[in-house]
Amino acid sequence: MSFTSITFAGFFLLVLALYWSLRRKTWQNVVLLVASYIFYGWASPWVALLLGISTVVDFFIALGMQRSPARSRALLWLSLVLNLGVLSFFKYYNFFSLPISAQLAQLGIPMDIFLVSIALPAGLSFYTLKKLAYILDVSRGTYKPVTNFIDFALFVSFFPQVISGPIDRAQKLIPQLQSARAWKGQYFASAWPLLVMGLFKKLVVADTVRSLVDRIYTIAVPSKFLVGIAALGFTLQILADFSAYTDLSRGAAWLLGFDTSINFNLPYLALTPSEFWNRWHITLSSFLRDYIFFPLRRALLKKRTLPDWLVQSLPPLVTMFVSGLWHGAGLTYLVWGIYYGVLIVIYQAAGIRGDWKPNNKLALFGAWLVMFSLIVFGWMLFRAPSMDWIGMALFKAPWLTSARDLVIGLVVLCVLVVYSLPLILKLLLDRFTLPGSWWQAAFFALITVAIIVYTNSSNSDFIYFQF
Repeated sequence: MSFTSITFAGFFLLVLALYWSLRRKTWQNVVLLVASYIFYGWASPWVALLLGISTVVDFFIALGMQRSPARSRALLWLSLVLNLGVLSFFKYYNFFSLPISAQLAQLGIPMDIFLVSIALPAGLSFYTLKKLAYILDVSRGTYKPVTNFIDFALFVSFFPQVISGPIDRAQKLIPQLQSARAWKGQYFASAWPLLVMGLFKKLVVADTVRSLVDRIYTIAVPSKFLVGIAALGFTLQILADFSAYTDLSRGAAWLLGFDTSINFNLPYLALTPSEFWNRWHITLSSFLRDYIFFPLRRALLKKRTLPDWLVQSLPPLVTMFVSGLWHGAGLTYLVWGIYYGVLIVIYQAAGIRGDWKPNNKLALFGAWLVMFSLIVFGWMLFRAPSMDWIGMALFKAPWLTSARDLVIGLVVLCVLVVYSLPLILKLLLDRFTLPGSWWQAAFFALITVAIIVYTNSSNSDFIYFQF
């Protein structure tokens, strides 16, 4: 059930009406929990069963940690093995099944069962990280386990964010679930700009650009010029697509009375790789930072015999490698993750870290241009269909195959500029006008018209559904 579908609109309006007709938070949470499982299991009920079983297991594991501190470490490992085991199986089975079957066939052992394709349940990567953060915090003693199962189950399955985040921590969401809620006009005022902007970014910008980008990436040997144009296009597409989902998720949550996490903060204005990851998919970045980067760095600092360069470079390399693994089972994702790890190490070695910023405007523009170019190249790696395709595009393809390539590339580039302008205009309006101003109202009126025009021509899923 996609956020942009008529089915979801009807579903959400029914949930909203029933939810706010109830006064007690217990019954409100019951409605949301039932609605979350209906939403999640709409296409495949078995995935809701998987979500439910894993939720029950982690609920009791967390309670067991509190009741028996001596068994806390064993229970932590049990949760890690179960959660990461399930995630790894669904995420990487298809990646390994074909080569394993081929090797066994060479030995004369028919293993056709390995060739069965297994679909990754939507949202598995997201709610697994949410549960892992909760279990790790309980094991560290920084968060007390929830004793009300409905509250915990709703925290895990909360339907506005169960498919693609944001990955809210227990400290952020559970206190809101445990508090009494009554309708306020502020909820609608906070929600509607997010909902309108989310629909615009998805239906008008992302899906339109996607149709152009996909055509270039299906060319076996595209020219380097077209590869560059496609990389620019995907840079716009993925930001519009994923931030649109976050906007719609946060807007829906606001209408239910919840303030959920901001997931994007102008990531393409970053000047360094570290700053980019502090601005892009913020809830994932904070998870990687708090549960992988910092623990690994602290562990390495205790090893006084290790050279300083290793202590400084290993944490970002491992962290970004894990980010690549999380995004998918493919060499392109792993290379993309390592690529960012190497970039962070290089910038750190050059003394560029934290909130670094050049002193003059020309140097500032140069630093931004370099970083933006590195981001675009990274998205080219991320979107590429295979490493062979990347090798062909970078090392064997000509710069231009014909005048037709030049014309096509320039036309696509013009389209990208046109579809980027509303997002740039929104940024300028947010910077230089007040919310509710005439300029803001005119902007939202225009993009609402665009949404109506584009509604029937856009029906693709959000990019991060596949992760």
